[in-house]
Amino acid sequence: MAPKKPLQGKVIAVTRPRTQARDFIRSLRRAGARVLACPTIRVAPPRSSRALDRAIRDLDSYDWLIFTSANGSDVFARRMKALRPRKAFPKTLRTCAIGPATAESMRAWNIPVTRISKEYVAESVLEAIPEPRGKKILIPRAAQAREVLPRELERRGARVRVVPAYRTVLDRTGSARLRGDLGKGLVDVVTFTSSSTVKNFFRLLGPKARRDILKTGRPLAASIGPITTGTLATYGWKPSVIAAKPTTRHLAEAIVRSCRVS
Repeated sequence: MAPKKPLQGKVIAVTRPRTQARDFIRSLRRAGARVLACPTIRVAPPRSSRALDRAIRDLDSYDWLIFTSANGSDVFARRMKALRPRKAFPKTLRTCAIGPATAESMRAWNIPVTRISKEYVAESVLEAIPEPRGKKILIPRAAQAREVLPRELERRGARVRVVPAYRTVLDRTGSARLRGDLGKGLVDVVTFTSSSTVKNFFRLLGPKARRDILKTGRPLAASIGPITTGTLATYGWKPSVIAAKPTTRHLAEAIVRSCRVS
């Protein structure tokens, strides 16, 4: 008889966008879980690409280019390829990536990586760029994002330009199934990989589901990292599982460890 897998019999809901969740879902399934793919967000173009296009055309005038997510680098690179098809990446432009996934995305588009922040949060970039005073810095990112990084860089004397590269919008495609399975008590764990997945989860389910979750303690919440955990806390939901590092690989490992202990 084959040994029992650690997540055998568990139903785990994944709220991450489908295009970004393949490896995560594969890891959970290898561990024996039944995965409910119910993305609460999807990546959409910005309402206007004018600011992004202008920044790409003026790319040679910047000292630093910072990417805070793989989404940002993917969108930027595609647009740069369309607008500057024959121009090489500026040799004097230094770059910084938050985490290895963002750096990997950059390299896939032949964007050189000068620095990778040690931690997976925006604040860590401040350590990677220790002397920003007088530097002109470009940050292509989500239309709605935390202001900590640009505010701190400006406070330290940098000239920062933030341009919207993409938006995260509500994805309703799996909401009916998610509501149904949650209502029947069929879901053991809901995984969250960003603040947006948390906010849209509650938008899709409404206040009654929130009250039921907090009252019963089921299902359990699994968080990818401190920012997402903080957003869960604003809804009164303390995650039972938190990844050691903010990656889906570490989140899958944390879920497996948690289920082995329980």
